[in-house]
Amino acid sequence: MRGPCMMDSLVKIAIIGCGSLMYHFVYDCLKRIPFNLIAASHEDEGELTRFTNRYRVPKAYTNYREMLQQEQLDAVICFTDDEYAHFQIAEECLQANVHVFMERPACFSIQQAERLLELQRRTGKYVVSRFNKRFTTAYMMAKEIIQREEFGRVTMFLSKFQGSESASNELFLFNHVSHHLDLARFLLGEIKSLHVDQINLDAHRVGYNISFVAESGAIGVIQSGSLQKIEYPMERVEITGVGTNIIVDNIRHLAYNRPAPKRVGFQFAKLADGGDTLMWNLNHGNLSNYSYYGFEQQLYEFIDSIQRQMAPEPNMEDTIHTVKLLVQIQFLSQTK
Repeated sequence: MRGPCMMDSLVKIAIIGCGSLMYHFVYDCLKRIPFNLIAASHEDEGELTRFTNRYRVPKAYTNYREMLQQEQLDAVICFTDDEYAHFQIAEECLQANVHVFMERPACFSIQQAERLLELQRRTGKYVVSRFNKRFTTAYMMAKEIIQREEFGRVTMFLSKFQGSESASNELFLFNHVSHHLDLARFLLGEIKSLHVDQINLDAHRVGYNISFVAESGAIGVIQSGSLQKIEYPMERVEITGVGTNIIVDNIRHLAYNRPAPKRVGFQFAKLADGGDTLMWNLNHGNLSNYSYYGFEQQLYEFIDSIQRQMAPEPNMEDTIHTVKLLVQIQFLSQTK
C-alpha cells in the first residue's frame, strides 16, 4: 500500500489560465489531491490577482512561456479562455518536458493531434484532454454494469446533449459534441463508421444527428445541438443490452432496467434485488463538495499517474481517435 508523500516528492504543478472556470470551480476540485502548486500564469493581470488573492500561489506570471522557462515543473494544468491557443500551449509544454492536462479541445486537426502524439512519444510526457465524462460517477457505473454477463452484449446507444448557442459551430463540435463522442468510444469501443445529418441556423446555432456503428457491432445515435436557451447543457444517455438497458439522466440519476420477476396471482411484491429496476440518485443531503461531474476523479488520475510514473489516461494515444472522428464529422457536415 502506498504511503503518504513528503512535500518534496509531490508532483510539482503549475496552472495556465486563472479565469472564471479555474477560479470558480476547477481549483476547488483539486483540494483533496496532494500536489505542490509552484506557480500560476494568466494574461489578464486583474484576473490573475483575483486568483492569487484567493488561493496560495508561490509565484505568478502573466506570460506562461516565462513560467515554463523559470520553474522546475512536472506538469501543467491548462484552462485558458482561448481554445485555439491550446495546441500551441500543449506543444510547448511537451517541448519543456512537462506533462499537460488540457481543457478540450487540445487540437482542431489530425495533423495537430499527430504532432502532439509524436512529441508525447519522443519526450515521455503526456497530453491529457479534459474528457471528464469518462470519470463521471453515473457513466463509470454504467461502464461497470455493461461489462456484467447479465447485461448481455451492448446492442444500441443513444445520447442527447443540448446546449445554448456557441461562439462558433466549430467550437460547439470540438467543445461539446466531442464529450459524447468520446463517451461512446469509452462505453462501446472504437467506432468504425458514421453518418451525419446537420441543421445549421447560423454561425452560432447548429444541430447534429450522428449515427454510427461500433466495431463491436453496436449501433448508436448522438443528437447534439446549440439550439436551446439553457445555462448548461442537458444530457441523457441510454444503453441497451439484451433484455436490459441503462438510462443516465443528466448525470445525476442512473436507472438499470432489468427483466421483472414473474408474479403469480395477487402475491405481495417485495422490494428485493431479484429483478426490476435498480436506481442511483445523487444524494443532495450528503454534505460533500464532490461534484460527481468527473473533474475531481480525472484530475486525481492525472496527478496520481505522474506520481507513480505511469501513463495518465486518456492521453493522445487514445484521444487522437476522437479527434479523427470530429474531423470526419466536420468534413461530412461541410460537404452537404
